[in-house]
Amino acid sequence: TEMAAIPADLDLAGIGERARYIPVYLVQKDGALDQIILPVYGKGLWSTMYGYLSVAPDGNSTRGLQFYAHGETPGLGDQMDKEAWRAQVVGKVIYGGADEPQVRVIKGPVPAGIAGEEHMLDGMAGATLTGNGITGLLQYWTGSHGFGPYLANYREGNKE
Repeated sequence: TEMAAIPADLDLAGIGERARYIPVYLVQKDGALDQIILPVYGKGLWSTMYGYLSVAPDGNSTRGLQFYAHGETPGLGDQMDKEAWRAQVVGKVIYGGADEPQVRVIKGPVPAGIAGEEHMLDGMAGATLTGNGITGLLQYWTGSHGFGPYLANYREGNKE
């Protein structure tokens, strides 16, 4: 696999390099695109976290985030595996006005009605660094050096 170095100022996921070509999975339902599955990974507190981000066909709404391998602390960072935490990922808005990724994990629960809540995910008590790692990998992989240009095609196609 040919690797591409990630410039330090763009390496929000803390991974240094990535494969130049990465498969994306397009899931169809009744003959239409239902979701875009993006492989994502980045540094957590203790290990590299590996997972999949599901994006709606609009290229801007999350359908889910599922990790399949990590070494985060049991009872703390591993809250990202629990259904209650994963459920809140559905329907979050990835991009802000300037097409820059805004989706992120905040400290503590997301206050209802706060400005920007559509981009925010609940922090996990006692797992700030895991949350920071999830923010970094989400922002890297949906950014300009990750799948950002790819997802922009879907956003362009869905403008009114």
